[in-house]
Amino acid sequence: MTSELTPDDHAARIAKDGYTIIEDAIAPELVDRLVAAIDRLHAELSIAPAQNIFEGTKTLRVYNLLARDRVFEEVPVHDRILPVVERVLDQGCLVSSLSSITILAGETAQPIHADDQLIPLPKPHVPIVCNTMWALTDFTEENGATRLVPGTHTRERSPDFGEPHETIGAVMKRGSVLVWNGSLWHGGGENRTGEPRIGLAM
Repeated sequence: MTSELTPDDHAARIAKDGYTIIEDAIAPELVDRLVAAIDRLHAELSIAPAQNIFEGTKTLRVYNLLARDRVFEEVPVHDRILPVVERVLDQGCLVSSLSSITILAGETAQPIHADDQLIPLPKPHVPIVCNTMWALTDFTEENGATRLVPGTHTRERSPDFGEPHETIGAVMKRGSVLVWNGSLWHGGGENRTGEPRIGLAM
């Protein structure tokens, strides 16, 4: 998975495996501005972890980011990401959410789920959700890289809550972006380090 792949190449990977990683997609300057805005919002909004295992008891989340800082307006229209999403969905795709997810030290793994599992359509079906995770810090096996179950976007069901699965980590460098079909089974990883893992989800 290299930055030399075309949008068509990435869309083909998503069709086959359910996901792709666009490496070095985000300029370091934009990453810096996004992290600064998230840090500011954590302080201004007194963001604290939720009290459930799905959102995370040691995870900071800020929702509705498009309404909170102009820098986030650059995310949905990014020229390295949007063309891939448009190939998975189409050019009439809509933004449903934009949030930050900061996994703090000591967080446990999120239950495996599919982002479209609450939509009452028989599976498998054509892609109706295509989501992205922007790595604003390095994503590693140790710090909570998103866990994936490749190929599960073609299954005839969604995962049962708490069901155990063999997963792989979406390991990627700061500035890279994970893109996946909303039917793919996945979840946030466990953070076994002393540093936060900062991501932007859309």
